[in-house]
Amino acid sequence: MHCATKRIAYRDTFVDELYEDIGRLVTGDAVDAHQVESRLRLLARTNSAATAAYWDRHEDGVGIPDSAYKASPPYLFPDREPVRVFETSNTTGTGTGRVAYTPRGMELMETSIVRNAETHLLRGLAEPAVIRLVPSEKAAPGMIMAHGMELIARRFGHARLSSCVLDGSGVDRHAVRRLLGHAVAEERPVVLIGATSVFVNLCQSLREEGESWRLPSGSRLVDAGGHKRDRRVSVEETRAMAARVFGIEPWGHCNLFGMTELASQLYDGRDTPVGPLGERPKASEPFVRAQVRAPDDLSLLPRGAGLLEVVDLCVLDRPCALLTGDWGLAHPAGVAVTGRVAKARQRGCSLALDQVTAGRGGHG
Repeated sequence: MHCATKRIAYRDTFVDELYEDIGRLVTGDAVDAHQVESRLRLLARTNSAATAAYWDRHEDGVGIPDSAYKASPPYLFPDREPVRVFETSNTTGTGTGRVAYTPRGMELMETSIVRNAETHLLRGLAEPAVIRLVPSEKAAPGMIMAHGMELIARRFGHARLSSCVLDGSGVDRHAVRRLLGHAVAEERPVVLIGATSVFVNLCQSLREEGESWRLPSGSRLVDAGGHKRDRRVSVEETRAMAARVFGIEPWGHCNLFGMTELASQLYDGRDTPVGPLGERPKASEPFVRAQVRAPDDLSLLPRGAGLLEVVDLCVLDRPCALLTGDWGLAHPAGVAVTGRVAKARQRGCSLALDQVTAGRGGHG
């Protein structure tokens, strides 16, 4: 055990062993997830005085509010320069946050992305056309979604027919038509993946132009949230659009929840409507889980609505639990994500949103 007054160095044996065990946990080896989480908490408490003080006021291990990543981003290894920094517009929407990754933090994130994609997104598919409704990683190096989707396409997608179709001018519909036309001609399944709002706008434009496809069997749509519309679209509406425009069956749709502050994503687990717009419960993995906390005292809720918290054991470079600023709904089938906390209600919704950063540095 390490004394709380002595920082744990990036090259400390404690971190070496923790990194190895997290990697083994993600790839399916018999590793005690509770023990991994306990060591991650020790690392965060030891290396971040702000995190330790926050936990002392609330509960050991309770999620760090995502607002902290704008004001004073927690980073646990000042002795190791980050190799990558991603940007995030946090819950308040009033500024850009920064999330730093060490080399081993990046490796764990990428391992998690690949494992989750294999399990929830690409099962049964061999080299599909992975068409991303996001900018390329080259065009948006600070966007973690661009990085993750490009990793998936590079690892699993057909090299010629996998591409980004979004740039500074919007969706390149000519590229969409070309890629889908080739995929249909070759009878190659398509995976469309991107922000919900972009998908909805694309479907509306294509319908107005009278265009539709019957994509090959096994084609899928993954909407990654991020609504930027006056009215949120229900799961059934999303599936209806996917069927009308692309011929994708309802079973071929799922929602993905991810955040820059997290290393792992949460995919729909069971096709059971739980939320008010038909939101499905997220699947839990040994290395990542969603849970719900009461807005007033941050106690865990076994059932009902509250603040969404995600515990991600693939997060090495900062505290592994995140209080997201989203609403979650705890249900016997799992936890569904039901939307963002309204800006006007954030301070009243959580005792924690400002406390972790008030007058404290990111490294303690």
